Amino acid sequence: MTRLHLLGAASAAALACVSTSHSYAQSTIQGGGSTLAEFDYTTEFPIWNSNPDGATFGTYWASGSGAGQAGFLTDDLSCDINKVNGDNGGNCDGGSAQGQPGNTVDYGASDATLDATQISGWATFTYGQPAAGNLIQIPSMGVGVAIPVQNSAVTKNGALILNDNDLCGVLSGKLTDFSQLTLGQGSVTPTAGAITVVYRSDGSGTTFITTNHLSAVCTTGNGGNSNITFTATTTFTSLFPNGTPPSNFIGEKGGGGVAAELETLPSAMAYLSPDFTTIDPNSNALINGQKSTLVVAAQLNGSTAELPTVKEITAALAHPVSGQNLTPPQNAQQGANPNAWVPLIQTVSTGYPLVGYTTFDLAQCYADPTIKTGVVKFMTDHFTKAAYITVQNNNGFVTVSHSGAAKFLEAIRQHLLANKNTNGGKWGIDIGDKKACKGLVGR
Repeated sequence: MTRLHLLGAASAAALACVSTSHSYAQSTIQGGGSTLAEFDYTTEFPIWNSNPDGATFGTYWASGSGAGQAGFLTDDLSCDINKVNGDNGGNCDGGSAQGQPGNTVDYGASDATLDATQISGWATFTYGQPAAGNLIQIPSMGVGVAIPVQNSAVTKNGALILNDNDLCGVLSGKLTDFSQLTLGQGSVTPTAGAITVVYRSDGSGTTFITTNHLSAVCTTGNGGNSNITFTATTTFTSLFPNGTPPSNFIGEKGGGGVAAELETLPSAMAYLSPDFTTIDPNSNALINGQKSTLVVAAQLNGSTAELPTVKEITAALAHPVSGQNLTPPQNAQQGANPNAWVPLIQTVSTGYPLVGYTTFDLAQCYADPTIKTGVVKFMTDHFTKAAYITVQNNNGFVTVSHSGAAKFLEAIRQHLLANKNTNGGKWGIDIGDKKACKGLVGR
C-alpha cells in the first residue's frame, strides 16, 4: 500500500533538518498522528503556509493517533517518522524519553482522548509540565466513522442498512456471513458469503471512536448481540481473548491501509474515516494514488437509516444522549483537565450514530514565540475561516463552530486561545500565558 502525503514524504535531506534540540531558528511547527484527519490537515496546512501569521507547518506525519500522542508527550518526532517510514521497526528512537534533547514536537493529532496514565505522566516528564506548562487538548473537528462494505449486491452508499445487532455482531465475530445480518427496513439483501473484517492494527483514534459507540450498544451473555465486551480503546486487538481476533479478521495500519486492503476483497466490511470512501466525492484522500471506490452502509438510528454525511454528522453531534464531557468546563479546576475540553459521545438522538471528535494535543508554553503565535492563530483560523471550513466539509468533517461543541468554542477562545501576554487569561491556562510560562523552557 502506498499512501500519498500531500506535503511530501521526507527525504534524507529533510530528515537531516529535523531539530535535535530546542533551537527554533527555522520556526517550523512539527508533529503528526491521526490518519483519519490526514488528508484534511495535509490540505489545510499548505493554505496556512502560503500566508502564515507565525511559524509554518512542516511535514504532517500520518503515523496514527497512538504514535501521534506518544511523539508529542515524549517530545520525540521519531515516533511519528518511524511509524510512517518503517525505520527502527516503526518504534520511537528514544530521544527525550532517555533524557536526550527532544525533537521539539509542537503538536499531536489524535481521534482518541488522552488516558489517565498519559495525563499523569505529563505532570512529571522532563519535556512535559516542568518544561512546557499545562497539557492542552482541543477538539479540532467533528467526525463520523463510516462502515464500508464490499458485497456484489451493495453498489451504492446506503443500499445496505445495518442495525446495532449487525454492527456489534460483525465487529465482535459473532456474525460471520452476510446471510446472518437482520438489517433495517428497506435494505438491499446482500449476497451471502463469509465476511472478512478489516480493522486497525495500530493505535487508532478511529478504533477509539468506534469502540466508544459500541460499548453503549453491544451486549454479551444469553441473548446478547456481541461475542465480546466492548470498551473504548485505541487498540482493537485488546478486546479479544489473548489479543487475538477471529480468523476472518485482517489488521492493517492507518486508514489508508484499511482502505487499500478492503478494495482488494470481494466480501468484507471495515470501519473507516468517511473521506476514504465515496460518501465524500470532494475528499482529498487517495488510495494508492487513486480516488476511493468504496461504498458505505447506512446505520439505523431508531427507525431512520443514516449515512455519515456532513449534514447527518452535524445533526448527531448536536444531539448527544450519552457520553462524557458534554458541557464545557465551568471553572479553572475543570479547565485544567485536558479531557474536559473534548466531548465523548456514545449515542445520539438524531443523525448518524457513530460520531466523535478529532483533537489537537498542544503545550501551554513554547520556547519560540513564533511557534506559539502560529499555533494559536492557526487554530483560530481553522475554526472560523471559510477556506478551512470548506476543506473540512469536503473531507467529511464538521467544523467545531457548526457542531454540538460550538458551546465549547467560546470557552476555548477565552481560556485556551486567549494569547494574552500579561497576567494570562481568566483561568491562567491559555497557550503562552505569561505568568504560567514564566521561568519555563517551553516546548
